[in-house]
Amino acid sequence: MANEPMIAVALAGGRLERDFRDAGYDVANKAYLSIRGVMMLERVLSSLRGASSVGRIRCVTQPEAFDAAFGSRGADLCDEVLTPGAGLIESMLAGLAGLPEDRLVLIVATDIPLVRPSDVDAFTARVMAAPCDVAYGFVRREPHEARYPGVRHTWVRLREGTFCGGGVSAIRAGAGVGLADALRRIVAARKSPLRLAAIFSPALLFRYVFGMLGIADAERRADVITSCRCRGIACDEPELAVNVDRLEDLREVERILDAQEKT
Repeated sequence: MANEPMIAVALAGGRLERDFRDAGYDVANKAYLSIRGVMMLERVLSSLRGASSVGRIRCVTQPEAFDAAFGSRGADLCDEVLTPGAGLIESMLAGLAGLPEDRLVLIVATDIPLVRPSDVDAFTARVMAAPCDVAYGFVRREPHEARYPGVRHTWVRLREGTFCGGGVSAIRAGAGVGLADALRRIVAARKSPLRLAAIFSPALLFRYVFGMLGIADAERRADVITSCRCRGIACDEPELAVNVDRLEDLREVERILDAQEKT
């Protein structure tokens, strides 16, 4: 089973943010935004399909939007289209539903349009080397700023270095329901390092403020909170973290792709 390709769940539910609506975009949600003629959702699904570590792909999105966007091509991009839930965690649970409880499943955001098959493979290799029930990917600041200095992020300073959150994680399918409440709190606080540290414990908040918090400290507390084996997966592939939250992010990704085409 260790060598079996992973199942990937790509999350593309929700509504289009106001920032994009005000700019005149009229799509189901940001996953359907076109970047240089290719939808962001297609870019991410194509990279998952091209990753040797990924087998079956589930896309959690509005079925009618997916069919309208891709028609018969949709079968080449993913194996199943599942209706999203009311929120991010509910959509993740929809993506995990019916899968074998012991399977570790790749959870992928669809707003990381620069992700490549090799980035996915690098992350999954690290996950498989760190036995866990929950794995969260984060990216080191140095390689990120070396390659994409214009991309903004919320950076977290830990004892081992400075990191930002990535758009990939992994979760054992059977752990999803039990983790839902804790994950809702973490997702709500994900843009605020102080709120995240406070969720874990006042002691960790103190350690974070004074630059003493380490990855292992956070992992041990997460194990207690979730009753699961939780691991942070440090990555050097900035493409895993270049996400599109705002119109400004979309324009920056367009500039990056333009520059890549000229080289």
